[in-house]
Order: sequence, then C-alpha cells, then structure tokens
Amino acid sequence: MHGKRHLVRGVAAVTLVLSSLVAPAAAVPVRHDLAPAKVDPRYQMPGYSFRSRDDLAVDAVAALAIVMRQDNVDDPMYLALRRLVSDEIAERMSLDAERMHRAWSRAPRDHQIAGLAAISQIGVRYVEGKEDPYVQMDCSGLQWYAWRTAGLDMPRQAVSQQDRHMRIEREDAVFGDIVGEGTHVHLYLGVSLAMIHAPFNGKKVKLKMMSEAQASRSVWADPSLIALYRL
Repeated sequence: MHGKRHLVRGVAAVTLVLSSLVAPAAAVPVRHDLAPAKVDPRYQMPGYSFRSRDDLAVDAVAALAIVMRQDNVDDPMYLALRRLVSDEIAERMSLDAERMHRAWSRAPRDHQIAGLAAISQIGVRYVEGKEDPYVQMDCSGLQWYAWRTAGLDMPRQAVSQQDRHMRIEREDAVFGDIVGEGTHVHLYLGVSLAMIHAPFNGKKVKLKMMSEAQASRSVWADPSLIALYRL
C-alpha cells in the first residue's frame, strides 16, 4: 500500500512540474515522503510550511491541481491522487475505502473540488470570522473557501449556507454537500456520517464522525442549487 502511494505521488510530482512549464498557473508543491527537520523560520526555504502539513491536506492539493486544470474527472492521474485521499480518510475513520471511492466518483465535479479544497485545510486553526486558507478560518469560512474554489458564489454566513432554497433530503446528499446545525456547518464526505469541519474554541480543521442524533437535527444542503434560486 505504501509503495503504491509513493509511486503515485512521485508520478504526480513529475506531472505537476511538467504542467507548470506549459500552463500559466503557479506550481503547487507536493510533499516529500519524509517530513523535513524543524528549521529556524528565518532560514526556511519556500514551501517548507506547506510540506510540513498533514499528508492528507498535501495530497488533496495535488489532486486539486490536476482537476482544476480540466473538466475531465476521469483523468487517470487525478483519480489516482483522489483515491489516495479517500483511502486515507477511510482508514482514519474506519470506513470502507471502496464505498468511499464510489461515493466520490458519483459526486459532480464542483462537489469534488469543494470537498478536496476543504480537506486541503486540515490542520488549519479555527479563528472566528476568518477565511484565510492555510492560515486560519471558522466553520463557515471553510465552506466559503471550499465552494469558492469550486467556482460558486458562496455566501459567507453559516445561516445563508443553509438557505431553504438549497436544502435537500439527507438520502440525496453527496460528497461536498453542507450539513449544518444552527450556526455550525460541516462538509459531508459522502459516506455514513463522515464530515470535515472547523470546530470552535481555537481547535483545528479536522475529520469528524457525526452522531445520528446530531444528523437528525441537522439541515442538509446542496450549494450548487444556489445558482437556480438566484436567477
């Protein structure tokens, strides 16, 4: 398993370097297999902070760098990188990896991008009222960033992100949809009650298995419907 991950990441690194030579977009760093030793901030090389992040976040960025350059969600390299991300989440949350892979494959491209963008923020510190990617954000700031990355004009406030025009039935929810209770919002990971969110009290963006009791109280929303009711 680890050998396959190393191979995919190695090929992805070459792919991203080559794409940076022919496309105007900025190159995205891909993590090394070994975490760098701690370095005095005054002498850190560019990208040091990023490479020190959670592997899951770095792999999500690598997948995003490919899918955001094209409309093809069946690109083999994208699928391989996305599978690394979904498999790692399944392992950490004790979920079925194949089921999660299928769930993500059923999600539309904009949902996949929003989901990966949220995952790329794992480890970012919660600060109320903020939406600074890779630095600090609150729960609605995470959703705002994720869906803005997907190209949607997402409102900033948690209440607006659960607007009644976007609400769906729980059984219709897919990877990337929003699940909210009151003023706290999560992004659905497509399987069981697996979520990613920015918890309160200065904690960091992380994965969460929501309880059935909380899920039954929550609102389920599809942000892509925002384009319909704003017409």
